[in-house]
Amino acid sequence: MNHEIISRYIRQPVQLPDALRARIELTWDAEPIQLYALADLDHSLRLGESWMALGEGHVAVARPASSGAWDIESIERTRIRGVQLSPGLSANMLILVGEPNEQPLAMVRYTQRQRGAFENIRFVLEEALAGRTVTPAPADADRVYADAVARPVRDAQALVAGRESTVILRLLGYLAPYRREVTIGLGAAALVTLASLVPPYLAGFLLDRVVRPAQGGALGRGEAARLAWLAVGAMAALYIVRQAAAHVRLRLMSVLGEWVARDLRSELYSHIQRLSLSFFSRKKTGSLITRVTADTDRLWEFIAFGVVDVSLSVVMLLGLGAVLLTLDWRLGLIMTLPVPLFCWMIYWHGESLNARFIRAWRKWSRLTDVLGDTIPGIRVVKAFNQETREIGRFVDRNDAVTDEFNQIHRMWTTFWPVLMFAVHTTTVLVWVFAVPRLLGSGHPLSAGVFVSFLLYTTMFVAPIEVIGQMVRTINRATSSAHRVFEVLDSEPEVRDIPDPVRLSPVRGRVEFENVTFAYDGVRQILRGVSFVVEPGELIGLVGPSGGGKSTVVSLVARFYDATGGAVRIDGVDIRTLDTGHYREQIGIVLQDPYLFHGTVLDNIRYGLPSASLGAVVAAAKAANAHDFICKLGQGYDTVVGERGHTLSGGERQRISIARAILHNPRILILDEATSSVDTETERQIQEALERLITGRTVFAIAHRLSTLRRASRLFVIEKGRLAEAGTHRELLGKPNGIYRRLYELQLQLQ
Repeated sequence: MNHEIISRYIRQPVQLPDALRARIELTWDAEPIQLYALADLDHSLRLGESWMALGEGHVAVARPASSGAWDIESIERTRIRGVQLSPGLSANMLILVGEPNEQPLAMVRYTQRQRGAFENIRFVLEEALAGRTVTPAPADADRVYADAVARPVRDAQALVAGRESTVILRLLGYLAPYRREVTIGLGAAALVTLASLVPPYLAGFLLDRVVRPAQGGALGRGEAARLAWLAVGAMAALYIVRQAAAHVRLRLMSVLGEWVARDLRSELYSHIQRLSLSFFSRKKTGSLITRVTADTDRLWEFIAFGVVDVSLSVVMLLGLGAVLLTLDWRLGLIMTLPVPLFCWMIYWHGESLNARFIRAWRKWSRLTDVLGDTIPGIRVVKAFNQETREIGRFVDRNDAVTDEFNQIHRMWTTFWPVLMFAVHTTTVLVWVFAVPRLLGSGHPLSAGVFVSFLLYTTMFVAPIEVIGQMVRTINRATSSAHRVFEVLDSEPEVRDIPDPVRLSPVRGRVEFENVTFAYDGVRQILRGVSFVVEPGELIGLVGPSGGGKSTVVSLVARFYDATGGAVRIDGVDIRTLDTGHYREQIGIVLQDPYLFHGTVLDNIRYGLPSASLGAVVAAAKAANAHDFICKLGQGYDTVVGERGHTLSGGERQRISIARAILHNPRILILDEATSSVDTETERQIQEALERLITGRTVFAIAHRLSTLRRASRLFVIEKGRLAEAGTHRELLGKPNGIYRRLYELQLQLQ
């Protein structure tokens, strides 16, 4: 997807040219390129194409030469003494600084489109200058570049998942399970069309073959009456058939539209559940809710009416065009020749509408983002008396949505009269050329043929009107489908291999071997972390904030995969495990436990829905939660509200512990489980945790170091490295140790 974004939206090279890569690496004596970025501005701030590449020991800047080749300037990294960034609104400049009083070693200019790629290069160079070596993998250079350049566009908006025609075809693919219903619906629609084509012919037949001969005496009254009533009866029967078929079509296609929207909602929600945490860090809740609900619902009208109506309108245009040319080719040309112009007008208008609808749905998502932010955080809003500010923020977003849709309506109400004027002008031209012929001038034209022609002309205009009206429906649907397919096309970063391994049961041995991790592939959160934890050990993770403690437990839970090294569970690489089966044997107790809107009973057995009431009560007792639960209004059937807002922090925490106890995990993760409660509640939670951790491998993150005295070992994580490891007593015995410094600092604060 990143390559498509860069080529289609950013319109820049998707990677370093292979020939240039080979020349740079040849200049470096086969040293591979680790990172690179496109300097898309020249020294005059005009668009250009130069490249900066980074290797383990060199930096190269390649600029196009007048001969069409590349001028390559190579700089040894040991000469670099600093990296300066001069940011701007549209242009940025990166300068590599050498010795004092020395001219800059290199200077490149680039637009905001390349900012992420140059930030990666800057980060690696600055880390090296600070004595912290970061070594990006050369094999990842193309992926890291593409991700850095595409990320701002990918995260800011829904992207077109292919051309509009491709999106429509993909959307129509959801009709495949309902072939029988689609066939019946199309058949009914075809019957409506056929039943509509015959009456105009019968009207002309009555006039030329019955009425006029009867008036002239060429046809007897009895025979004329018989033929007339036959024609009228046939028209009546056709109208009945037409209405019956129309009823079948409308009813069936309406239901079919709802079925497709339902299927798409289910598939989208299921796919969202399988995506990795990194996806949710890039997307807002309101945007995802809009895509699952509003965007899928907007597809209903397209499936119910757009598919059949547009298809049959095209068929009717072709069929009626042939009929008109057959009746009278001179008048037929007047009606049919302008049709390509009308189609071009509709297409041009549709392209303009599509861009507007994409902007409108994006602003709609921003509107729902306000709801997603403020409703869960309503206590904070009220605590800081920010209701007026939030109302203003909502009104601004709401006005932006309204303005965008009003612009769409203005475009539509301007285009539609112009199209209809052009269409009906052709009808007037038919009269202009037909009247003299009816009066005997030029090629003769019978009244019956002209009446039939006029009726068919009215029918000929109708499909153009339908297509013109449906262009808005189609663009509403395709712009929503773009947003839906963008999510469906997002691949989870954590994926199971074919035939993954199932550990039954997990013993709880955890091994990190030279593990590195970077969220963007460059900025390493963990740097070469190695340790082995035996089953049943309680490991305390301590260290300064931002050191990488939460990342360690996220890798243990396989919320992310390591970018380097290996994480092993019971000696098996975690990337080869069945992730779902493995997580069934992991329990997590968070600092701010999340409770779902529902009963206490449902929340405790969330991880084990089949658990009996007796098992739930036993888990609650072990978590010191049973007594306060019984005092609630409905006991275990008490509804706790969204996020458990009707309970205190300590009560929510104990329910979370009961949930973990009932889950009976082999590996347990405690993330600041007692950091935000009072002393008495902490004592009760500590008692519950003592029962919970027995016989399990436990990773406990705590800033309150006194809570980790009983840990088997303590791991001090600082700046992404395992700085110290040992028992509480051993680490306190290190005179200049990090743990001792943190411990003494906490004692002073107490």
